[in-house]
Amino acid sequence: MSYKKVPKLIFPKWPVYDENDINTIVNVIKSGKWWCGSPGAHDGENVWSFQEEFAKFQEAKHCIAVCNGTVAIESALMALNIGLGDEVIVSDYSFVASASAVVATNAVPIFCDINPKTFLMDIDKIEPLITKRTKAIIPVHLGGNPVDMESLVEIAKEFNLFIVEDCAHAHGSRFKGRRVGNWGEAGTFSFQASKLITSGEGGAIICNSDSLSEKIYSYIDCGRKTNEYFYSHFTYGSNYRMGEFQAAIARNQLKKFPELHKLRNKNAQYLSNKLNEIEGIQVMELTPGTDECGYYVFPIIFDPKEFRGISKGEIYKYLNQIGVPTDDSYPPLHRLDCFKNITLKKNIEERENYKKILDMRLCYDNIPTIRSALKIDQPNT
Repeated sequence: MSYKKVPKLIFPKWPVYDENDINTIVNVIKSGKWWCGSPGAHDGENVWSFQEEFAKFQEAKHCIAVCNGTVAIESALMALNIGLGDEVIVSDYSFVASASAVVATNAVPIFCDINPKTFLMDIDKIEPLITKRTKAIIPVHLGGNPVDMESLVEIAKEFNLFIVEDCAHAHGSRFKGRRVGNWGEAGTFSFQASKLITSGEGGAIICNSDSLSEKIYSYIDCGRKTNEYFYSHFTYGSNYRMGEFQAAIARNQLKKFPELHKLRNKNAQYLSNKLNEIEGIQVMELTPGTDECGYYVFPIIFDPKEFRGISKGEIYKYLNQIGVPTDDSYPPLHRLDCFKNITLKKNIEERENYKKILDMRLCYDNIPTIRSALKIDQPNT
């Protein structure tokens, strides 16, 4: 296939930074305070300030900063006492971390199919997946598009389930007047290099419960308790603290975010309207009730039949050639090898008939898939 020469478009490089970001890092280096210390004895100030600023922005009471978005999910689940023999319902269409964090707690991820219009967890398919072992649901706000949290909260209340929102794509997203991350027990965020608020690596958990916040903090800081003696360790925990360098950059990026967030929403609405006019293109449909969308990515589905059988690869090649950044989509989680054959921590699978639970629940052939939902052999998203 030959491509007609067209003017090369200019998209800004990512991440976007300026002299202020550089000076911020220089100032942290010169300060000699490269870690945060403890709640009762601050060393650096950036982590503690970022937690307050991000909580305020997301309209939550508490924020606990961590080293990445994956451990943010794990830490929230651990603080909710999710563990061996428990099941957690997760969207089948997400990055691997949404489910691998479940396995890290020795629980089992149960994959819920998506709505082919919104690309999000299909609320109507959740109840058939619930068993007596189900303890939590992880809705993933893919591309910043909020899951129908009002309906999901009703299901969670009926079956006494926890909700941990995966907001890795959804900084600033708002559903029916409320920022995402505030609908369930906790909301988790990522500040990895590609994210709209980025510090290279980093993550955060927000919540509105004092007791849950304390439990999360204890887990991410070696089992310590706020304002207790530094070498007292009250429960099992790990070291998932965010560092001062990451927090300093994240604070700067957060200041820039609101203006860019408004611009992205305006541009995305325009682009959605234009692309939806093209036969064979389907843009991600926002969940009714969405007030703001983070728009971390702009996912589309295309029908090759409407484009003379052109492949995904050819479309990527052409768009990248003219300067439009594109990337492949996530594969369905249940297709990944790591979830076809889950191996937990040593000896865990031998305890409490755990193998029976895996055999009964990980019947992937019986789980509706993204491929069947979209009625295509290969997902062109």
